[in-house]
Amino acid sequence: MENSERSILVIDDENGIREMICDYLSEIEGYNVYSASNGIGGLDILKNEKIDLVLSDINMPGMKGFDLFREIKELYPLVKRVLITACNVEEYLDLALSHGIGNIFVKTSPFNFSELSITLKKLLEENIFGLNHYFSDNAECMCFKIRRSKKLDKDVCRISSFIGSRAQINKLELVLVELLTNAIFYGICNEQPAHKEHWEHNFVLPEDKAITVVAAKDEQKYGISITDTGGKLKKNDVLYWLNRQIATDQNGLPLGLYDSHGRGFFIARKYIDRLIVNIYQSCKTEIIMINYYSDTYKGYKPLYINEL
Repeated sequence: MENSERSILVIDDENGIREMICDYLSEIEGYNVYSASNGIGGLDILKNEKIDLVLSDINMPGMKGFDLFREIKELYPLVKRVLITACNVEEYLDLALSHGIGNIFVKTSPFNFSELSITLKKLLEENIFGLNHYFSDNAECMCFKIRRSKKLDKDVCRISSFIGSRAQINKLELVLVELLTNAIFYGICNEQPAHKEHWEHNFVLPEDKAITVVAAKDEQKYGISITDTGGKLKKNDVLYWLNRQIATDQNGLPLGLYDSHGRGFFIARKYIDRLIVNIYQSCKTEIIMINYYSDTYKGYKPLYINEL
């Protein structure tokens, strides 16, 4: 389907931001774009127009973005939903969990139009998988197959060596070990976190169960995707684990301080500029990590968790 056949509703009380996004989506991307300055106005448009996706600010006078999306989910369950904010997404993780929101785009300066375009296009086309969405055909790429947990250190070194010296290799390798371990033992082997001391490591995954790692790099960034064929991860589980590391108890300590599972996603989110989780239940799970070489788009990090 062509972009001109899809309709996007942009809701933001800041006129300049709303008009800038609308102009880009209509004039550059070719979407059919509607706009409203508040949630009530947005709901009025949804009553009268066929909308495929709503992009809404979180903090608006009157109806907030999360409350608006609860209404939209109940009244128009097929409409895709993406929140947008200039604030720290970590402050909204509990609300994202309670409302089942997986995508919160962050307003950066300069505004990252390319990232917004990719985010919306993937959701509208329900084509969420693939590191290739974020890189041109000219990017350098390499694919790895991971079949042994005992060789993880060597595999991680091969992957990080491809990325090169511009990356923060130590932090990258820590994240890779965490996420590859999750993919092997939770995604494929269906192990339980409470029994880590009993995990068997002397095995080789069959070819059709191997973990697929794709790495890519260009002049601006590098990216790595990790895909398992288990498909056991759930969006709300990721939101729950992330929130456990942010929410605190009466002593100011993270609720998940002593959790035996889930810290890998928190570590990845901390050290990676863009962490993207794509889930196809009972089929596959893909974790994408993207780091920029410059500080252009660093700062508050978006939330991207997609589930088919």
